Amino acid sequence: MTFGDGNESELRADINVTPLVDVMLVLLVIFMVVTPLLQQHLPVELPTTRTTAAAEEHGQIHLMAAADGTLRLNDQPVTKEELATALQSLYATRSERTIFLEADRALSYADVVDVMDSCREAGIERIGIVTHHAKTG
Repeated sequence: MTFGDGNESELRADINVTPLVDVMLVLLVIFMVVTPLLQQHLPVELPTTRTTAAAEEHGQIHLMAAADGTLRLNDQPVTKEELATALQSLYATRSERTIFLEADRALSYADVVDVMDSCREAGIERIGIVTHHAKTG
């Protein structure tokens, strides 16, 4: 508080912004330090998303991998050993080398990688991972 021109009845109140600036700078430094630490730990639940692009096109090839390890190529059962051969014969006349993989969320990561590796052996260039739309609300 400061006083006026000698008149003691006049009080002038000013806001001191120095403590406010100090607090804001401390908060800024805290956020700058903590933000990279939060980005390193990400919970991963890939099979369910809120935004999925509809990929409904005629002639798409779908590969389904169930939790027990069974595979279905365009709704036809296929074993892991036959997968690469079946895909090679299926893609022999196609120029588009894309497949859509629907893997059960209970399937282990190693099993999904094995299926993807078989697809790569068959000459497939792009593998799309199909997810299900999570209902919000």
